[in-house]
Amino acid sequence: MVRLCVVCFGIIAFLFTPLQLHPALADEYGRTGSLIAFIKADKPRYDLGEPIYITLTLSNFTTVPLIVNKRLNPLLDIEWDLFAENLAAHLSLKVIPPVALTPEDFLRFEVNDEFSKKFDDLATLVNAKLTVGRYAIRLTYRNKEAPKGDETWVGETVTNLLWIEVKPSKKI
Repeated sequence: MVRLCVVCFGIIAFLFTPLQLHPALADEYGRTGSLIAFIKADKPRYDLGEPIYITLTLSNFTTVPLIVNKRLNPLLDIEWDLFAENLAAHLSLKVIPPVALTPEDFLRFEVNDEFSKKFDDLATLVNAKLTVGRYAIRLTYRNKEAPKGDETWVGETVTNLLWIEVKPSKKI
């Protein structure tokens, strides 16, 4: 009976004790959370030759405001992984000379804010012509420069994997 009371008391004490979850890890500036990058297309299927627009959205899910690169040039500030399923191949993007970031290229990004940029037609960014088939797209947003000090977000974040399909044109 005594053992049963001790066990019952232990269970009751456990149930009413606040749970101590793992403490949130912070970076060297005390920020917790993440800068999230997400991509989407206007629709999942496109006719051959139809413009394909990809929109990148950054969301500040940290605990403090950040300074981020708002330029988001798709050929300078973004690394693309673009795969053609039917070719089982990685498609390369056009290469342009690097351009240094300026202080005007940065934006103060408040907690829980979102910032989006719609890129030019995907066909204008790749070296090869897009053909009929499915394509997988993933982007990496990276910033290595910190011209504004401790609030500047430096690092990289990878987007979701986006699938789009290019189908034969309805034109005859």
